Amino acid sequence: MIHINAEKGSEPYTKLIDGIFNKIKDPSTEITHRFARLKRASDTIFSYPYYINSLDVVHRFAEASHDGFDGVMVACCGDPGVIQGRSLSKVPVVGPFAATMHMACEYGAKFGVVTVIDRPWLEYTEGLVASNGLQSRCAGVAGIEISSMEAFTRGFAEPEFVADEIVRQSRKLVENGANSIVIASAGLSCIASVAGLNQIKDLGVPIFDSLSIGLKTLELRVQMSQRTGLPVTSRVGLTEYFGPEDATRVKGLFLV
Repeated sequence: MIHINAEKGSEPYTKLIDGIFNKIKDPSTEITHRFARLKRASDTIFSYPYYINSLDVVHRFAEASHDGFDGVMVACCGDPGVIQGRSLSKVPVVGPFAATMHMACEYGAKFGVVTVIDRPWLEYTEGLVASNGLQSRCAGVAGIEISSMEAFTRGFAEPEFVADEIVRQSRKLVENGANSIVIASAGLSCIASVAGLNQIKDLGVPIFDSLSIGLKTLELRVQMSQRTGLPVTSRVGLTEYFGPEDATRVKGLFLV
């Protein structure tokens, strides 16, 4: 599990994720956490630090592959560095948001997306829907009307407070045509799971915690590769394998 922030300061969040994953993971699955270097979580909503940080995540993907892990996933619903990471990795690499959008397509004609209120992240999320070719399956992207600062402080202590707002935005998306809801935020996904939020109960509309769907997708991808011999990804196009010697050569041109 690759985190987009530095290890120091992420301990409570990592513990929260472990608590959620331990309830759903296969008994044989062991999870190891690794971390990028970005120190301020609030920086991740801005284009430049997010872009630079994505490169750090790509390198963590490659390291995990070469260190003998069976699969790797980023703990971020922006799916940073996933395509590039696949080109360096010999094991399956999963982005939770893409995995969850595709899962949601199995539950109905259209899905809606609920995420944080920050405009940069809202626009980035809309771009991810488009880059995954799912605009025609998406009924809309809505931000919760709670600041990220409050959501990820008070919300971790009082998850129902944020969960109720997720449901409120989800209802609007259902009115706009959504059959299911994808949460496009790792933090909001955790809050939803802790609050026991997995559907709009009176409507029977699924609400997907993207981190949990990402983990289960990764387990499936690993099992399919190991048990059926499927390649870990396509080696044609953007995910054509770029070996460690070439990666070291190229990194040397840009990185000190």
